[in-house]
Amino acid sequence: MSALSCVSENDVAALRNICSLEANQQCNVEEVDKYGNTALLKSCYLGRWECARTLLAFGANIYAVNYFGQNALTLASYAGHLQLVLELLRRRSYQDFNLSSLIPAVCVAAMRHHKTLVEYFISLDPTETPNLRTVHGLGIIDLGQMLKPETFESNAESIYLLIMSSIKCM
Repeated sequence: MSALSCVSENDVAALRNICSLEANQQCNVEEVDKYGNTALLKSCYLGRWECARTLLAFGANIYAVNYFGQNALTLASYAGHLQLVLELLRRRSYQDFNLSSLIPAVCVAAMRHHKTLVEYFISLDPTETPNLRTVHGLGIIDLGQMLKPETFESNAESIYLLIMSSIKCM
């Protein structure tokens, strides 16, 4: 069994055993899947907080980026998992995460309509966060309008007002 399969099955006990073997050089927790995801990246994407915490405790590479330019914070934002986002940010800065991803975490959160995460990311850096763009030049509001157009109206106004209020505070 590999660390990736333990994350897929949400088997934290087996993952701990594998991580212990990694410490003895008998297993590789930095193995990647066909998308370039390590076990940590996959656990963030799936919102598997206990798996991610276990991997981080055993020294998983928090700087890993998959083949699509997504890092752990981007993937945890996709999952909408605030507790996991907070755990990651205890170990690496928000700004540093944004420098290593093609799509900043706040843009992913806006696209997935995770208002709580958008608010949290703006609170971390109210000056720069509203101005963040993807490599394609899309901002928070642009991305919020791309997915779930039928539900966007309910969150769009509040996200827009949140962004505008943070810009006025600059």
